[in-house]
Amino acid sequence: MDELKHCLSIYENIEVVCITETHLNNTVLDAELFIDGYKFFRKDRNFNIHSEEYDTNDKCSGGGGSIIYFKNTLHVNLVQSFYNKAPDSLAIEVESSVGIICIACVYRSPNLSSLLNSALLTCIKDICNEYNPSETLLIGDFNLPNVSWETGSLKSCKSDTHDFSLLQQFEFIDAFNQLGL
Repeated sequence: MDELKHCLSIYENIEVVCITETHLNNTVLDAELFIDGYKFFRKDRNFNIHSEEYDTNDKCSGGGGSIIYFKNTLHVNLVQSFYNKAPDSLAIEVESSVGIICIACVYRSPNLSSLLNSALLTCIKDICNEYNPSETLLIGDFNLPNVSWETGSLKSCKSDTHDFSLLQQFEFIDAFNQLGL
């Protein structure tokens, strides 16, 4: 936290910061995350990543989570629909001189269940369709090791890679290509 505060004090023109894998939970108070000149929205992991349902009453598996800091001079709203449905991820609307820009801070655990993986992918598609891909920034850790971001395709894989993992990675890269991301 001290390192982040120090960086933001040196680079004063940084307006938005997205952080994944925060590992925060309800024992960490908002006051502990305070940075002068910034406000934030946080999404702590409150579910079990192995569950076949996005059940916040299920035993939490720990880890994960995301936070978005933004200068307190910006006009920002939390995208509630994304926050409510996207595991470990959150998005904001930022008013700018060119209109509203959506910034999504995404953390996709490599151990996410098939159902939760699909839920996250649906949320990404929905937010891009709602805000238009040219007005949406997707930032984060997608944990897609076999994706070549330069070519928008899957790289050759080692023989020990699970078919399930490859299918999930293909679903993401296919969606990103279809959305023009």
